[in-house]
Amino acid sequence: MHGGGRYFWNVLPRFNKSRYNVVPCVLRKKDALNDLFMSQGINIRYLGKAKFDPSTFITLFRIIKEEKIDILHLHQHGASNFGRIAGFIAGVPVIIHAHDNEPNYHLHQRIADVILAHFTDEVIAVSESAKESTIEKRSIREDKVVVMHNALPLDEFHVLTHDQKEEERRRLDINPDYKIVGTVTRLREEKGNKYLLEAAVEVLKVLPKTVFLIVGDGPLREELQNHCKKLNIEENVIFYGFSTKIQRLYSIFDINVIASVTEASPFALFEAMAMGRAIVATNVGGPKEILKDGETGLLVPTEDSGMLAQKLIYLLEHGQELERLAENAKEESKKYDIEVYVRNLEKEYEALLS
Repeated sequence: MHGGGRYFWNVLPRFNKSRYNVVPCVLRKKDALNDLFMSQGINIRYLGKAKFDPSTFITLFRIIKEEKIDILHLHQHGASNFGRIAGFIAGVPVIIHAHDNEPNYHLHQRIADVILAHFTDEVIAVSESAKESTIEKRSIREDKVVVMHNALPLDEFHVLTHDQKEEERRRLDINPDYKIVGTVTRLREEKGNKYLLEAAVEVLKVLPKTVFLIVGDGPLREELQNHCKKLNIEENVIFYGFSTKIQRLYSIFDINVIASVTEASPFALFEAMAMGRAIVATNVGGPKEILKDGETGLLVPTEDSGMLAQKLIYLLEHGQELERLAENAKEESKKYDIEVYVRNLEKEYEALLS
């Protein structure tokens, strides 16, 4: 349940059903998340298409006609490429959604974007940095790009009681005297988790009663676990893996870290704010736009484990400052409520259709 999955999970149930019939489609085959969506009454059509399968266009075109689609809202490159062609031929306006800063922008996608830019009616970018990337790399005119930061169902984010926190610590076998530095992340290169581990070495020299809790999974898990062993910190690092109960985990964090090398508008940032956690994040993309350094969080340069360690040590040693940042982050999160977001998204649809 990374960015795209969380986006659908938050947005799909909240459309005005008297005005909108939303038909969510996934180009790939059905996966483990299907049961989770089905449990909430969200029926997704899985098309089972390969990455460069030209029949994707035919299938999308057929769905447009069968469902009498008025507008296409396209996420990720495959959907954006085939969907823009289908939308153009069917005479249906299209929105593409820019979820990131395109750190791995391949030549074939550059060519596709240049060709398809003319068939793009609007782009929703999740941050100013994603907007800049869209204009520069995807050949989209600036006047077609709208920035809409991600949002959350804030009323669903509740911190555990003291007793529940203690129970969660016991479940994870974390000593009650230890501080917890946590991150909810994907274990991929751009997420910068190796810099968090290197910062952990310095933190543990000063504050040995600290645990680093890494929530999430990805292709670098084994490599990062081996890195812990080389750094001799494996006893103080927990690789929790994927979890659907992240609120329980956020509740026991003393500090939430976002160590990304590149980032657009991470849901983990909004979740940590909504949960009232003190945040230390890298000075990139969405975190730089959304956090006010020294007020709602602390910002550090990318790939700088030394500075990250300094900020973590400072907050862990200054509980009053930690609490101040946490309270301010909680208050700031009120700007990013999902109900307001969906109403604004509906306005974008209506403006485009009119």
